[in-house]
Amino acid sequence: MRARRAFPVLALAALLPATLRGQTVGSTTAFAGVEVRGLSFQSGLGLKSVTETAVPFAAVWQAGSRLSFDLGGRYASVSRKDSAGGSVSISGLTDIQARGVYQIVPDLAVLTIALNLPTGVSKLTTDQLPVANVIASDLIPFPVANFASGFNVTTGLALAVPVGGWALGLAGSYRASGNFTPISDTGAAGASYRAGGEFRVRLGADRIVGQSRISLGITFSSFGEDEFGNSPLFQSGKRFIPQASWSFPVGNVGLALYAWDLYRGAGSVVVNGSSTEKRNVLALGAAASFQMGRSVMRPQIEYRDFATGLCQGAVTTSFCSGGKLGSLGVRFQFPVGARWALLPLVRLDLGNVVNPNTNQAVSFTGWDLGVTLRATM
Repeated sequence: MRARRAFPVLALAALLPATLRGQTVGSTTAFAGVEVRGLSFQSGLGLKSVTETAVPFAAVWQAGSRLSFDLGGRYASVSRKDSAGGSVSISGLTDIQARGVYQIVPDLAVLTIALNLPTGVSKLTTDQLPVANVIASDLIPFPVANFASGFNVTTGLALAVPVGGWALGLAGSYRASGNFTPISDTGAAGASYRAGGEFRVRLGADRIVGQSRISLGITFSSFGEDEFGNSPLFQSGKRFIPQASWSFPVGNVGLALYAWDLYRGAGSVVVNGSSTEKRNVLALGAAASFQMGRSVMRPQIEYRDFATGLCQGAVTTSFCSGGKLGSLGVRFQFPVGARWALLPLVRLDLGNVVNPNTNQAVSFTGWDLGVTLRATM
């Protein structure tokens, strides 16, 4: 890399997926693994437990010095048990994502085109809808949060320039979605659903200070109207995601502090003019990296606070507590020969979810176990 471009690439790195950086021309990196996520709830929600097993698979091909492709998806199985002993599950493939990335001007301008291929389970029964809703939680992360969203195309452009000691990056994208059928067993069975188009813009900034690195960013998203049965149904609220991180070494240990906030504005139901609640999730965390010979250990601690505008069963203009989550986890990277690596993870969670109808905080515990095998060819 030429010295004059070493600084702007930091901003581009903040705007692109990590799997697309640092690849050797002509190389292919493949990933496969399994991850199991479990949650147990106390009484107060009508929900006893949720268990999800996900089998991810992906491949990244560095086709040339400027062009790369990646493809990935998951098989997942989710089971939800209620307090009365009933159980409902969803199993199957998720949608497949395929993407191409081309550096128009190396380290300065990057074009991305991504396709969401509709291979996932889409036609759910009404009994399965609560399962889909629980894994789409704003507070609690799941390996798979959505099985299907229909065919869509996303085009994006990212730019980076040095400005006054900072590397600034600007990225914009637009997603256009097709129709798919989400419900199979009601009067609306067979009716198509189409998500509104999404326009997204992100501004990122990086700066090297001594041996530390400061990264800042903010993402804004705006949406078109969702349609159901070819009629306008829902208008999603605008979203803002500010982010900040500070990474620095302490002896032979790399440390990073980070924070992000996801604000979802209130949406509106087009057919009757009613509003849905606004939401906000704040996350604070710290991570470390310990080099142990050729192996690496990465412990992480994180706290999340969820606020919602749904209070005592009514949509309000103020925020009410929606729940809290504390997580402690660790990831490892063990090389196996020259081309293989084993990446296990373990995480424990403690938190609560507030029942919006009763304002009761319901405690839960969670765990996450997984392992990924990576091969470079």
